[in-house]
Amino acid sequence: MVYSNKNNISGLVFEYRIINVIIFIGILLPIVQFIFNRSLWTDEASLALNILNASYLELLKPLDTGHAAPIIFLFSEKFFSILIPNSDYGLRIVPLLSYFASLFFFYKILQQIFNNTYTTIFALSLFVFNATLINYSNEAKQYMCDVFVITSIYHIILKKYNKVENKYYLLGIIGALSFFLSHITPIILLSCGIYLVYVDCINKNLKLKYIIGLLLVWTLTFLLYYYFFVYKHPAAENFKGYWLKMNTFMPINPLNIDFYQFHFDKIKMIFSQLISVGNIGRYFLAILYLVGFSCLIYKRNFEIIILLFFPIFIHLLISAFELYPFDLRLILYIIPTIIIVAAYGFEYFNEMIFKDLKIDRLRFLSILIPFSILSVTPWYAFPLKKEEIKKSIDYIEDNIADENKIYVYKGALNAYKYYDNIEYIKFSNSVIFGKGTRADKSTYIEQLINLRGNIWLLFSHNYNNEEEYIITQLDSLGYNRIETFKTNGSSTYLYDFGD
Repeated sequence: MVYSNKNNISGLVFEYRIINVIIFIGILLPIVQFIFNRSLWTDEASLALNILNASYLELLKPLDTGHAAPIIFLFSEKFFSILIPNSDYGLRIVPLLSYFASLFFFYKILQQIFNNTYTTIFALSLFVFNATLINYSNEAKQYMCDVFVITSIYHIILKKYNKVENKYYLLGIIGALSFFLSHITPIILLSCGIYLVYVDCINKNLKLKYIIGLLLVWTLTFLLYYYFFVYKHPAAENFKGYWLKMNTFMPINPLNIDFYQFHFDKIKMIFSQLISVGNIGRYFLAILYLVGFSCLIYKRNFEIIILLFFPIFIHLLISAFELYPFDLRLILYIIPTIIIVAAYGFEYFNEMIFKDLKIDRLRFLSILIPFSILSVTPWYAFPLKKEEIKKSIDYIEDNIADENKIYVYKGALNAYKYYDNIEYIKFSNSVIFGKGTRADKSTYIEQLINLRGNIWLLFSHNYNNEEEYIITQLDSLGYNRIETFKTNGSSTYLYDFGD
């Protein structure tokens, strides 16, 4: 018996070492991505220009270029951009810190839900090796804050307290602040409110005073934020028009085929892009997710079902009323809930397969499955890249002549202006900002054929293959292409447009 206990203790020590290694990797990967310092892509650059060029008071007003972001996020970005001036690094500190906090709270949630260290290792590995999360941990946008909000609030709500009122005080404070940090806070807090009422009712211990107080604080804070920062926002119609084109609002009629096509597309997006585990992995995780859901239903674990499924249900519902889109970056916050449901499925198979094995350590073999699947993900391209306009700018600087001019393609304008703003661009040559109508690509050519001299064409954020169209047309018209440079999501060409 003593020998068996020693084996169990030894096994647990080994398993916790594995957990520590995974957490260490979870800290290391985003730091490597941070140090790599990829170029800001057009959306990041557009938001960054607002942050850099506006004061704190001006950030309280609607942003230029049709952007919208929570005020605490904007203030934090502004602070770090001043702390580390003229650098992409300052703009990436907030999402990076949000990722680290999310990783910490996600691990705490796993400890609160699961007793099995194998399941914890499985779920933690899916979080840590998720290329989508690593990407957004270094993106100068607010979406990593969404993950931080859901993990921190769920940790608070699941934690055990000596004084139950402490939970409500914490939820009141953190929930109220979260409205100013993340746009998905109303979805999360509505799910939490339903959870609290349900749990207290089934335990026949309804803390009516605390729940009413909590809901009152949340509601008043939401109405305050809505009135000052959302109501009659000048860019609201543009937002809605853009997201309508992107098919992000759920069709409301279940008798229409579009309703089912929408759900099929979103399920495919979740298991192929959001969780980011490769071709085989998406089917494996989808099966685990279905099994996990079935296990939760079978065990009548409705309180966990509320926390894991209601955010998705509520988000889909409000998207049907065209209030908030359901799309990849806007649902980044559901990654922890997807992983946890799949972990329930993993736990079921783990127990079913290994329950009769005398050598319990062999269960660890099943943990190798996610690592094998995750090896087929976008990690072959790590550090992750997007629109590397800095490399194109560097190439121009290394090769530009004094008499050359630069033409900046329409899709690259925001990124170019940002890097000019932070003085990354050193050359002082004449710059021509590209004009054109995306409904008619020929308008780009009409501007270009009126130019003269040797001109560098700078491309980034290539929309609808416009770059290929422009280059093909210039080549077919007989313009001499002197230089060509291409990198991830960006390129530059030197053309002779004649005298």
